[in-house]
Amino acid sequence: MVSFVDQKELQNDKDVLSAHAQWEIDYWHQRASRVESNNRADLIGTRKDVKVTEIRVYNDKGAQLSSCLIGLAAKDGVFALSVSPAKKDIDPLVKELVSSFKLVPRTLDAEETKRLSSEAKAQR
Repeated sequence: MVSFVDQKELQNDKDVLSAHAQWEIDYWHQRASRVESNNRADLIGTRKDVKVTEIRVYNDKGAQLSSCLIGLAAKDGVFALSVSPAKKDIDPLVKELVSSFKLVPRTLDAEETKRLSSEAKAQR
């Protein structure tokens, strides 16, 4: 699932990616017994428009849910995607997802969507 968070919801913070990650962490602090987070800059390469934050949420019985929160900065907010691993090592999947993101500030027609998709596959 991909969602969009308007910059207004992040108190117009100039660093929308960090503000969004903190917003997510604060959300889970209100609902979980314990929350741990870790910035995963190692998964974004040289991109400045993406932030990956690993979040671990624990309930009062010690059960843990881990996920990688991927934020993609846009002109007026953040596109957010959360990936919860079925297996321990999802780093390669997250790296591949991050490298495939291409934000296009307009609606694409079917032909252009197909062309951009083909170009992205060829770059892998």
